[in-house]
Amino acid sequence: MKKIFVLCCICSLVLLAACARQPSLEMTPENQARLEERWQKFSALGQQGSLAPYRLQMSLRFGTEGDTRRVTALFWGNSQRRLRLDVMAGVGATVAKILEDGQHFLVYSPTDDKAYFYQGAAKPLLQVGVPVPFNLEHLADLLNGRYSAVFGKSFATGSLLPGDLAQYTLEGTPGGVLTLDAAGLPVAWSEKGDNSKGWKMEVAYDNAQPSLPQRLTLVHSNGKRAIVLIKDREKPATPFTDEQMTLSIPEGVPLLPLAKYRQP
Repeated sequence: MKKIFVLCCICSLVLLAACARQPSLEMTPENQARLEERWQKFSALGQQGSLAPYRLQMSLRFGTEGDTRRVTALFWGNSQRRLRLDVMAGVGATVAKILEDGQHFLVYSPTDDKAYFYQGAAKPLLQVGVPVPFNLEHLADLLNGRYSAVFGKSFATGSLLPGDLAQYTLEGTPGGVLTLDAAGLPVAWSEKGDNSKGWKMEVAYDNAQPSLPQRLTLVHSNGKRAIVLIKDREKPATPFTDEQMTLSIPEGVPLLPLAKYRQP
């Protein structure tokens, strides 16, 4: 599994490096029109993303080369800001139960019977061992095909690349550089553009119609790597209840700042 993990990360680096290094095509009026048309495809796909209740079964492998660990996770919601994520290590061993509701973030760790809270606009998932540089809301948007909600509705500059790819410098948050394929699907994102620092991400898609992200491969300039694999998608017939979307903390459990959280 470690060899597969490393191979996937190497492939991602090759794709991201290729996008960054290839010279852009001359920006003729025709190519400028193609660039705008590609962004319109991207925007249209983002508006068609699923708004129905969902539950995703995920596998997450992360670490550094030669030292990785694997966990599984259940991620569910009603396409609202309140989202739930349970992280498991081993069969039936839940190591973290997570609730995000807007800028309110709560974690319960059954292994040490402590709860942790955070409020703010930062990305607390990284601190609890979920290796993605987004909050749960943006992760949900990305995995459910609501791409504009993640990367924005406008771009600052753009260029066409060989291989029928288009690359855009994003405005606002999260910023960075986004690469779209011929269908307007995001296939690569770099947090700092051509800068070597920060996160780089490759997105691979399933064979469904419409296609949705099946694998996120992430590499950070500090050596950290991660693969998020969607193993199964469920579409419940009815929305999750308030009870199913609530994170109940047992009585007497201490509530601590998230800064004190330590991964099991």
